[in-house]
Amino acid sequence: MTLQIMINIGLWLLMLLLIALTKWDYGIIAIGISCLLVITGCVDADTALGMFSDTNVIVIATMMIVSAGFSRTRAIGSIASLLYKVGQDKFENCLRMFMIVNFVLGILLGAAVTRIAIVYPLILAVCRQAGKSPSKAMFPVGVMMLCDQTFFPIGGNAVQYIKFNGFLENAGYTFGDSFSPMDPFFAFAPVCVVMLIYFMFFGIKLAPDEPPRAIAGMKVREQKEREALPHFQEVAAYTIFAVTCILLVFSSKTGIPQWVVTTAAAVLMYLTGVLSMKDGISAIPFSIVWLYIGAIIMGAALAQTGTGLLVGNTIAGMLGGKPSTVVLFLAFWLITMFLTQFMNNGATANMIIPIAIMTCNSIGCSAKGVVLIIQSASLVAWFLPTATAIIPMIMDGGGYDIKSLMKQGAGAALVKTVFQIAWIAILFPAWP
Repeated sequence: MTLQIMINIGLWLLMLLLIALTKWDYGIIAIGISCLLVITGCVDADTALGMFSDTNVIVIATMMIVSAGFSRTRAIGSIASLLYKVGQDKFENCLRMFMIVNFVLGILLGAAVTRIAIVYPLILAVCRQAGKSPSKAMFPVGVMMLCDQTFFPIGGNAVQYIKFNGFLENAGYTFGDSFSPMDPFFAFAPVCVVMLIYFMFFGIKLAPDEPPRAIAGMKVREQKEREALPHFQEVAAYTIFAVTCILLVFSSKTGIPQWVVTTAAAVLMYLTGVLSMKDGISAIPFSIVWLYIGAIIMGAALAQTGTGLLVGNTIAGMLGGKPSTVVLFLAFWLITMFLTQFMNNGATANMIIPIAIMTCNSIGCSAKGVVLIIQSASLVAWFLPTATAIIPMIMDGGGYDIKSLMKQGAGAALVKTVFQIAWIAILFPAWP
């Protein structure tokens, strides 16, 4: 273990301790630790600076402005009232409808960031209609979008099996089997249904009735939303939001980056008079944005110093000669789920999968199940804001702190762990 790795681990633990035990602003803690990472050489300055322009950072900030503009329209209240009536005047039924609709959209669209950006203002409106705090809805509805990735082979998911086979080939895989187009779908879809049921009936109950911390700008936001917009601004807000959603959904086909779409939309909200400059700035959750930036800088440091690789290799080395399928799967599940909270879920999977394949080569077993396990575990990304871009948005909208994320997320993580490992062990055992 090098000195850099020791320093990195120390700063990593310090950040977690300060976030968990102090009343200091999360964003200040994360940015302060980021400065120490640069000073100690755990991450180079250019990489750290680049994280401030990370695509997800821009999307989070600008989409919150767009959502604030759309929330001022009369339509948002009408839609919330309609959903509430369809749900038979029961708040929980409205949330369940959100989850089912998003589950279907997840098959077609996949990306959770796109979908949370679309439904974010609607969730807030339904909460106001029902007289409930957003803390009761944001986590179960939002995190469900991380649990409904069925990988049905359409759109971008149609080539997912090719990506997995590429990992096998590049790692010099020797067992001889490979992925077919439907393998990811068969592995993930049944557990996605289990998680849908869990969040519909248990996730809602575990969500706090009141936010653990004050929701930034809530009173100002509600006052602005009660003020009627003039006709031109009303139409402009509808148009901007609708076009933004369409372009986000089809960004892979249009070639327009998502951050360009949301940034242009935020600018138009100002130019058309839907929001003033002050309103737009107030809509940005700066503390959460700083926390996310600091967290992804920490993730970069874990990668640059080799800390993440060390953890993965250590787990692989502890498995011994011929572990059972469940032991093998559980080991890589836990290390992936742990690292993904700090290193971004996609980056974690891409780092751990080659290690897992080489481990399978050395013990002479199939790697298909392990690859699928790592992919699924990387989506258990809801305990810290760095794991995926939707968590900062959920934290802002629901007023959650880290303790609340962990309390609500523990049960969901346990359910997914048990069902996913058991199911993939049946379909794709390490020792066929």
